[in-house]
Amino acid sequence: MKTSIRIAEEAFNSRQASEIVGVTRRKIVHWDKRGLVKPSVCPAQGRGSRRLFSYVDLLALKTVQTLREEGLSLQKIRKCVRYLRRHLPDVSQPLTCCSLIAAGETIYLVEDEKTLIDTVRNQGQRAFLQISIADIDRELRQKVLQISTSRVEEVTVGEETYQVEVTPDLEYGGYTAEVAGLPGCVTQGETLDELREMAADAIQAWLLAREELAGEGVPVPGVTCRSGHKKKLRHKSA
Repeated sequence: MKTSIRIAEEAFNSRQASEIVGVTRRKIVHWDKRGLVKPSVCPAQGRGSRRLFSYVDLLALKTVQTLREEGLSLQKIRKCVRYLRRHLPDVSQPLTCCSLIAAGETIYLVEDEKTLIDTVRNQGQRAFLQISIADIDRELRQKVLQISTSRVEEVTVGEETYQVEVTPDLEYGGYTAEVAGLPGCVTQGETLDELREMAADAIQAWLLAREELAGEGVPVPGVTCRSGHKKKLRHKSA
């Protein structure tokens, strides 16, 4: 397992992209099929194939999500993307290298200090909001580091708080958690929220097993306990 990450050189699968950007995998697949953001490292090649996104792709996904949150329809975002691709043919993800302004039902490209270009060709009343790629970049870098760095989380069960060592799976996504002081108490989760829930379940199961074995007079130096369902075999899918 990798212990460090170089963001610009990294490839992210659909699960990781979903967690970093904050959109569902279904949306990511839909946006790919609609031609908004296609994975540049490894595009989908038929049913069950694995998508791999570059960090720049993640920036584009987050930009689309930001525009959607501002009320822009996918149709209008597609018009904007088509315009940018026509005028920036050498740029793989033009949404990430332009200064954009969301205004009502259109998206402006800021060409210079005095020129705004309507990429959707809409008219009417507008409230302006500039899309800051720099802000999106800072946010996503923090998310990438969060999912790629081992850390210690605290999980409370009953009146006790336990230290849980969380290790990310950089190849397939998801996390593994090992509870300090409870030998063999290990669990896994696809997201951090799910992992915390699974860790609490694992701790409860471990403590119950220890209590039952102690009641039978069996020493419990290393009760092995894995919570919930076993981790499914990972397939190379989107």
